[in-house]
This record gives sequence, structure tokens and C-alpha cells, in this order.
Amino acid sequence: MPRRTFGDAMPPHLRSAAIQYVLETVDDLREVLQYSAPVLADHGWARMCMYRTADAMDTMGFLVDEIALHLEDTSVGREEIGRLLAADRECLRTERPARVAGLRYTEEALHVMPRWVADELRDALAYVLLRLPVMLRSAVKAREVLWVGRCLRPLVDSMDQLGRLANLFAAVHVDVYPESRLSWYQQLFQQQSRVEMPDTKGRHFRAARDWGDLPGWPDAYEVKVFTLLAMLDEQCDGPRWEGRDGRMRPAMRNAAVGTLNAMAVVTAENGDSPRYRLTDDEWGCAAAVAAALRSRLARIFADPTEVDKPLLDVLRAAFHRTPEGRR
Repeated sequence: MPRRTFGDAMPPHLRSAAIQYVLETVDDLREVLQYSAPVLADHGWARMCMYRTADAMDTMGFLVDEIALHLEDTSVGREEIGRLLAADRECLRTERPARVAGLRYTEEALHVMPRWVADELRDALAYVLLRLPVMLRSAVKAREVLWVGRCLRPLVDSMDQLGRLANLFAAVHVDVYPESRLSWYQQLFQQQSRVEMPDTKGRHFRAARDWGDLPGWPDAYEVKVFTLLAMLDEQCDGPRWEGRDGRMRPAMRNAAVGTLNAMAVVTAENGDSPRYRLTDDEWGCAAAVAAALRSRLARIFADPTEVDKPLLDVLRAAFHRTPEGRR
């Protein structure tokens, strides 16, 4: 029996959703990393890291739901949709956090994020960030008959990874905050289970399915974000991301975290100050990635500040890894 391919490529309205939601997810991940910095401990790392982790998880869930709605519209049954969404093994933020064995924290002890929690956070962010360009590359290909699996698998795996991270944040705070506050920080009230997808209410991208390709134009920041993702994809394409123990290999993690930190440097290039302090090693890595970005943009675009190209053209140029005019 031939494999069901759901069409030659992702429909235009879903491409629009994929582009917007990837941008939002990257910004959320960057803020999670930002609030894990010790210098921002007084700003409430637990609260903000939980908020932004939940935002990133839900943003990817919106895209998964968009795809599920499309599958339902093409007469795919809910049982098969649930299988494609791996709904039977999802990791929800609503799982009651268990106290970490052998550890009891006070609010004073958690004024700064524990080092082992920071390590878990960086592994999780790298896990997600490495999968975003895989999904996006499949979404923007002119012909990709297997786009459903190649987009959904990275998305649902990333959602579950963020769910585990959110549960870890809650677990180390179970002796610090009441359950009601943890539930608020984790935004449990807005989480949607993949078991319930597709949501029959629909979303605005579904209503705009006849738009064609994304009608908007990219700004300079969007161009930089997508080019950074393409560079990360290129550097990590081929090597194994995880070791035999299932943990992120240090080189892969450092490349992904360095890319997120580079976005702080890129923002600073626009006249702003970096929103959080980097260590000397982190600053060196982030600056090197930012320099590589400038070189990459110069090769792909005649004018790196050019903003009169359709966003899909920017994506295709970046992810095809060749200068414009030689595709």
C-alpha cells in the first residue's frame, strides 16, 4: 500500500502559520535562556522561565493543531490524526510535579537557578532549536510529499521536551510555592492536550487558506533569525545530536545555545543593549556566530538590510544554502 502523502507540499496557509510560529517560538526560547542568567535572578527566573517555556510549548501546539485541522479537512480520521500527533505519549505540564529525590529547596536557595537545572534547561532548548529548522525546511520546500511526518515529528517531540522542562521547574519549587501559584506560572489553564486536537474552533490561518503564499514582507530581524536557523541547521546536519545516554552532545548543545545568545548580540547591533549578561566564553561564541551571520547575509543578499523580498523567498534562499541567483 503506498504511503499517504497528503499532497505535494504543505499548503500555503500552513506555511504562513509555520513561519509565524517558528519566529514566536525562537523568541520564547531566547527569553527562557535570558531569564536563566544569574544576573536576572532578582527578576524571578522561576516565574519567567515557566511563563516562556509554556508559551513556546503552546505556540508549537497551535501549529500542530493547524496541521491537525488540515488533516481533518482532508478526511483523515481522528484515530490516525492522534497517531500522527503521538497523542498517546504526550508530556503535559499538568502532570503533578514530584519532589526531586534528596532535594528540598527554600525560596532563598532558589534565588539563583541551580547549576544542574541550568544544564537541563540548555539541553532542552538545544533539543528544540535543532528541530525547528528541520521542520521549517520541510515546510518551505516547493515539493515535499512527506511534509506531514517531517513537520509533526519535530514539533510533537519538542512539545514533550518543553513539557518535561516545565515539570522540572515546578518540581524544584514544590516546597517553595503553593500549588495554585505553580499552576499559574505553568499556565496550566491554557494548555491544550494533543488528544483533543484538532480543535473544532479553528484558528485564523485556517480561515485564510485562500491567501496563497504569505503576503507580508520580512523585516531585518526576521531575515537574521531565519538565516541563523539555516546556519545552525548546516553546522549540525549529519553529526549525532545525542550521545548513547540520550543527552545532548556538548558540541550540539553549545552550537544551539550560542545561536540563541547570538540573537542578543544581533539585537544589540540594532542599537539596543543586550538584555542579559553573557560570560566571556558565551560572549565569544555569540560574537563569532553573529560575525558568521553577517558574512552569510552578504553572500546571500546584495544588501543585508533589504526588506522588499517576500518572506518565503528569504526562507528559501537561506535554507537552500546558496547565494541568491544560483539556486
